[in-house]
Amino acid sequence: MLRVTFTAPLGGGQHGQGFYTWVETDEETTDLLNDLPVPRVGFQAIKCQATIGKTTWKTSVFPNKGNFLLLVAGRVRKAENLEVDDPVTVHLDILAT
Repeated sequence: MLRVTFTAPLGGGQHGQGFYTWVETDEETTDLLNDLPVPRVGFQAIKCQATIGKTTWKTSVFPNKGNFLLLVAGRVRKAENLEVDDPVTVHLDILAT
């Protein structure tokens, strides 16, 4: 299993009826993910296990405008006491499917 670690600000915004938060990969992480020889799932996503602080969950990262997006659920924000614009260190364990 490959582990990728990066730090980026927590983004957030209103979409439809809900408020969503995410972290965008930096250039180095984006290049590494683009070069991985792993199968892609829906929307060309890469399956992974994400860890922020002490919270870990299975998810996917999605290609988005030249980088990848990791959606961060409200339960993760609450557990890790995160606010929009906070710097977030993300550990992604890439899962082979």
